[in-house]
Amino acid sequence: MIEVGQLERHVGASVARAIEDELDWEHLPFTHASTFSAVKLIGADRAGWEADVVLSDGSAMRMRVAIDDDRMGYVNATFDADGTENGRAVCRITATGADSCHMTLHFFAPERVGLDRDTAGAFYRDLFGRLIDEDEPKMVYRAAALRAGAAPHRDRRSVTLADGSSHAVPLVCPHQGLPLNCEPDAKGILQCPWHGYRFDVRTGACISGRIKGWKMTASP
Repeated sequence: MIEVGQLERHVGASVARAIEDELDWEHLPFTHASTFSAVKLIGADRAGWEADVVLSDGSAMRMRVAIDDDRMGYVNATFDADGTENGRAVCRITATGADSCHMTLHFFAPERVGLDRDTAGAFYRDLFGRLIDEDEPKMVYRAAALRAGAAPHRDRRSVTLADGSSHAVPLVCPHQGLPLNCEPDAKGILQCPWHGYRFDVRTGACISGRIKGWKMTASP
């Protein structure tokens, strides 16, 4: 593998939130819907994860994330179906404040005949720059949710379904307290835009995952 480019980025979230975000494999097809269409987990722990991912163009690869021992950086590598590594991003993170950090990313590609390092570097800078742009609001919202605790989970707004019935739904998702700023579909299902958890507006039940929904209250 040879280095093909670098990216420097300031992020308005702490190192802890940046590492938490990198460990969050579930959000790929939702927060990053323009890049990923599916993810199937192989294994995960606090040191990293491995999963099979499908890109938005339908191509598939394996992705492996390993968090550095000091939890101030990570390696994100991807592999072809035969297990050959086809790309790698090495990130180190420096704290710049209680709610800010600086990311330095180095990108690597296989040393192959015909490799255009400038083109490969531009591809990785564009890709990871876009992913960080999409992740930063999530990290900021997550930090606010942790500071706020349970209180925002009690706040409600009213949504109206196709049958004319009105229902009270939370302003934030029960999963991580991120904004539930979406509308129900024709069947009365609300899908969180961050992780794709789906909720029945009529009952508050989560119908697609391992989390609880919300307790029903009167519509505001």
